[in-house]
Amino acid sequence: ISIYAVNATSGQLRSLGYVTTGNGPIQVAVDPSGRWAYTANGGSSNVSAYTINSTTGALTTVGSPVATGSLPNALTVEPSGRFVYVTSRSTGSVWAYTINGTTGALTAVGSPVATGTTPTAITVEPSGRFAYVVNQVSNNVSAYTIDGTTGALTAVAGSPFVTGAAPQRVTV
Repeated sequence: ISIYAVNATSGQLRSLGYVTTGNGPIQVAVDPSGRWAYTANGGSSNVSAYTINSTTGALTTVGSPVATGSLPNALTVEPSGRFVYVTSRSTGSVWAYTINGTTGALTAVGSPVATGTTPTAITVEPSGRFAYVVNQVSNNVSAYTIDGTTGALTAVAGSPFVTGAAPQRVTV
């Protein structure tokens, strides 16, 4: 993962180096407090966690990577910073994790939840009550309620919802 400082006036980037992660990192997400970063490693089927040094921007590994389904390709941190959700492209599932509020380490929440075929993106709406997964091959969006205590996902009635052909991203 390449690390950069942003010049607040000009927007220019200054390299701060990099940190190694699992094989085939696909996406990085930072928790809302800016204390932790997570990356989905598509080639090693896991998620890596890091602490972020607020002064230097350096990333420090938190424990060992946690397992996901094969080919994780999208992840998001829920707005309260208590949960991380990761899609698995080849298994058509979403994996949920709780974030340890002291260390940033991840712990799996139950079993993965089924999505449509080839999930390509995931987002959580600002209140943290609902998550949405775009399923590229099945041409739909899976919607879930989020249990505010455990982080577990439950499909919303009527889900999945039809989209146009080959959807790629979702935002709310």
